[in-house]
Amino acid sequence: MGILSYAGGLGLISLTVYIMVIGRDLMVPFMISVVIWYLINILSDYYHKITLGKWQVPVMMSYIASLLTIALILNFLIGMISSNIVEVKQAAPLYQENFIRLTTKIFHLVGIEKEPSFAQVIHQVNLTPFITNLAGTLAALVGSASLILIYVLFLMLEQKYFKVKLARLLEGSSHKEMVYNIIEHISGDVKTYIGVKTFVSALTGGACYLVLVSVGVNNASFWAFFIFLLNFIPTVGSMLAVLFPSLLSLVQFDSFTPFLIVIISLVAIQMTIGNILEPKLMGNSLNLSPLVVMLSLALWGSIWGIAGMFLSVPFTVILMIIFSQFPKTKPIAILLSQDGNIRPRDSIMVAD
Repeated sequence: MGILSYAGGLGLISLTVYIMVIGRDLMVPFMISVVIWYLINILSDYYHKITLGKWQVPVMMSYIASLLTIALILNFLIGMISSNIVEVKQAAPLYQENFIRLTTKIFHLVGIEKEPSFAQVIHQVNLTPFITNLAGTLAALVGSASLILIYVLFLMLEQKYFKVKLARLLEGSSHKEMVYNIIEHISGDVKTYIGVKTFVSALTGGACYLVLVSVGVNNASFWAFFIFLLNFIPTVGSMLAVLFPSLLSLVQFDSFTPFLIVIISLVAIQMTIGNILEPKLMGNSLNLSPLVVMLSLALWGSIWGIAGMFLSVPFTVILMIIFSQFPKTKPIAILLSQDGNIRPRDSIMVAD
């Protein structure tokens, strides 16, 4: 009977992964809309805490303010991406030229008058398709904006009925408290992650923007937004956020000085915010193993591509919380955790 249970569980997991792969075009915009919906609620909570003397911002007013804030930000980002995509595509051939000229200069500096075959290979490197693909990815995101906004609208309309439906579903159930505990825990941790990560990524993007503008790097706002997005991808995203603008400064200018300024400044920003500020804001709320974060990054990235990388940490947090509630799956939750300690509020478990 135990073998049949495990086989059924494995079959269910396989079916779920298959559905997620074939339904990628439908599910990815929906998951992004869930993240935006969470952001709206997080902002609404912050606005509601604002007080002027004895007066506190009403719930409805705080919710409207958060909606307007998100709408203005999205409108600005869509306009910024659309205007910069054309400029990035047009600048790609120039970057290619500068790249070839730079490699020639390097060989001349080291005393090699005739470029060896290695340089000839470099000459064949074409940066235009890469930059075009990057711009195309962001353009696809903009193209899905209307569908994402529709999902967000329906989530907001349904929001007030979630608790009512859940109460009706669990009416008379002996596991009612356990289910409420899981949902509350998931909501709290995901809100913490999304809120802190959004703030930290925006701060990183803003600081990097100031550096790029001061150096004179082309399309500084585009690359700042790109850095903002990449910071949602654990570890790998931070490295790529430093690499791309630094390489751009390398092929844009005729000297190495701007490149050194950009790469040193961006690394310093990432190290300061990512290793000092973010851990203090996030605390131990997630308690995920770094190895598990990297593995989940690879897994969700293989299923949903770039979008899966952005969503890898929230998905893993949700799985760990659910696994911690059942005696048979609690060992998996311990393996997923950073220090093996499951917090007290995780201890309400369903008996088999």
